[in-house]
Amino acid sequence: MRFHIEHTTEYRYSEPATESFSELRLRPRDSLRQKVSRHYTRVQPAVLVESHTDYFGNFVETVSIPFRHPSLVVTSVCDVETKPLADVIEAVDLSVSEARQLYTPNRRALHDFLRPSAFIRFPPAVTKLAEEFLPSSAPFVPALRSLNEYLFRSLKYRPGVTDTRTTVEEFLIAREGVCQDFAHLMISICRAGGIPARYISGYIETDPIPEADGAAEGTALIGATASHAWLEIFSPNGFWVGFDPTNNCLEGGRHVQIGVGRDYSDVPPLKGVFQGSNSQTLSVQVRVTRNEPADRPPIPATETVVLTGTPDL
Repeated sequence: MRFHIEHTTEYRYSEPATESFSELRLRPRDSLRQKVSRHYTRVQPAVLVESHTDYFGNFVETVSIPFRHPSLVVTSVCDVETKPLADVIEAVDLSVSEARQLYTPNRRALHDFLRPSAFIRFPPAVTKLAEEFLPSSAPFVPALRSLNEYLFRSLKYRPGVTDTRTTVEEFLIAREGVCQDFAHLMISICRAGGIPARYISGYIETDPIPEADGAAEGTALIGATASHAWLEIFSPNGFWVGFDPTNNCLEGGRHVQIGVGRDYSDVPPLKGVFQGSNSQTLSVQVRVTRNEPADRPPIPATETVVLTGTPDL
């Protein structure tokens, strides 16, 4: 599936900021399951955009504005193609205990995805769920599918009742929240049960289509207007496999990955600091549209540019 994605973030300050620094994670990843054919970043006010790859292999852009500005507007535009992958875990015939044993040779590489992190904790309620859904004798794949379905059916997707600082304990009490909360909770349960899991930020096509990849035919998928979040578990056969508890499905062609990390704190779309008034307003607009070959002309190779130019140095 081919998608055209436009993501615009605007910070408007009550009084002009004297300077600011921002870190952007908006360009989708290149991997076996998806390929970015074009990407550019547009910034106002016009400044140089620098880039690097972070510890987890995510594409990061940095924006430094050393002069007064009343607002910051960042627009990321890309074309990306997702590719169908064979079901790589259905044939994994192991118990949870056997899977844990097979992780041992890779424990150093998987360390970050087995331990607590900023948003991943193992309170008693999480430990209890891990014991219930991931006991040692349980079959590995059916146990994960059962956990994915349980979270989907027992918790309610409701925007506005949580924020980016909500903990898994608070989510379990409220029992309603957004995709980020679903992902953090399932990651916490998996890690508490000895199964490596990592957080995925990205986009999702939410409109119903005749043949939905990863969901029943004609099903509309749930996701935030601005972004979506799910998780990947590391299978003993060496593959990272995506689970989406918000939609009770595996990651499919309608999911577009941006970043991976231990939790949300590793992959926010935009974070930074500014000097000036402590009052600001934030607006985010995201448009994800199908971009099949007949819809648009061929596009050039991957590029990252600042369309509005750069200041004289």
